Amino acid sequence: MGAAVDAIVVIDHEGRMQALNDAASRTFGYRSDELLGENLSMLMSESDRGSHDACLAECLNTEVTAQRKDGSIFPARLSLGHMPHSNPPCFVGVVRDTTPEHQAMADLNRERDRANAYLELHDSILLELDSERRVREVNSRGTELLGAPAQEILGSDWLNYMCGDGERERARLLLESALASGSSHERELLAVIANDEPRTIYWRCIARRAADGAPAGWLCAGVDMTDRVRREEHAVLAQNRMTQVARLATMGEMAAGVAHELNQPLMAITTYAHACERYIDMPVPDYAELRESVREIAAEGIRAGGIINRLRKLVRSDGQDDRLPTDINAIIEELKVLLSADARVYDTRLNIALTAGLPKVSANPAQLQQLILNLARNAFEAMIDMPSGTRQIELSTVRKESGDVEIRVSDTGPGISPEILDRLFYPFATTKKSGTGLGLAISRTIARGHGGTISTRPVTPHGASFHVSLPAMEDESS
Repeated sequence: MGAAVDAIVVIDHEGRMQALNDAASRTFGYRSDELLGENLSMLMSESDRGSHDACLAECLNTEVTAQRKDGSIFPARLSLGHMPHSNPPCFVGVVRDTTPEHQAMADLNRERDRANAYLELHDSILLELDSERRVREVNSRGTELLGAPAQEILGSDWLNYMCGDGERERARLLLESALASGSSHERELLAVIANDEPRTIYWRCIARRAADGAPAGWLCAGVDMTDRVRREEHAVLAQNRMTQVARLATMGEMAAGVAHELNQPLMAITTYAHACERYIDMPVPDYAELRESVREIAAEGIRAGGIINRLRKLVRSDGQDDRLPTDINAIIEELKVLLSADARVYDTRLNIALTAGLPKVSANPAQLQQLILNLARNAFEAMIDMPSGTRQIELSTVRKESGDVEIRVSDTGPGISPEILDRLFYPFATTKKSGTGLGLAISRTIARGHGGTISTRPVTPHGASFHVSLPAMEDESS
């Protein structure tokens, strides 16, 4: 008895304590001589004092509330057993202070309640699936988005919430991948949930295994991405429309130069056509010259058609945002005619310096051409008040040390005014007398949409240089 941790008392048939160990004295705060001969009920709280006689009769194991000498109450487990061969009967009572156990249980319940509160407050669908993909647990947000009360969702197959056989197969593969890898896997899936409304849900799943390693199910979190996807689609649509307007505006601004470029082949065609008439009207038609004139007419017609086709590519809107492996130098070559025409209109010397062997970039060619035209047009207009003969633009391409491909448009204009420098790429920010202030904003949007950046630097002794950096595609041959 002396080595026991729990309080041990020997009780006679009337409930009086006949012997006790040191742990009993420590637990209840009495000296042993204060307890010997006293009824066991003095160690119980008032609510449990009247039941000690029944406890003696039943020799049971029960939870009670005990009371120390100082009056403090604590939870305890009382175990009573009959001593064999005792007459009159005697009993051995063991009293264990269960305060630490109750505290641990309270702490556990508090943590459980807090965890459940987090689950309920979470804006995601939170599910626990068994090894057959059946739903075992679901939070309130899950019942809201899945459009059914918890009792209907529990036990249902998770795949049934996917939209169509294709999405169900993709969801099944998501779970299998998470199970095979032992790590979380994620995928965006189209689900039919509340009111049979298709919603885009971003699921993240991780597998659970039992102690023996057997599959035990999955934990899944689903975030409703529908509204964000719609906003992104609307933003892309608005951007495409704004870019289309910018293309048309750019073409309108370049109309004089384009007209000049088209006028040259058309005048040549007219001249060669008149020459053909003369060769035919000669007493002896000069068929050799006639044949050469017809060839020239065909060549000039192809030249004019090429100009028109390039214009059509720039202004067309087919609703696509296809990213293709794109040669930056090639799309700049396609712009040469238009840029050269603009250079003549603005009495500006245009120098195009392209670095050979650049890697391709993943891009929408028409959007990048729009970006280059925006920067070139800004450069032309920036130098309109500069003296004739001093206006120069250099359009160049380089490969940076980081491997990115960079497009540079530099001019010898007055440079960028400090008053607009910090908002240069904001919409409607402009110092030009006639301008929308959208060109640079659209250019930045296009650059960022391609994973790139756009920045500006001063040019010595005066001028500005715009640098568009785009990530290069990996070399497929490596």
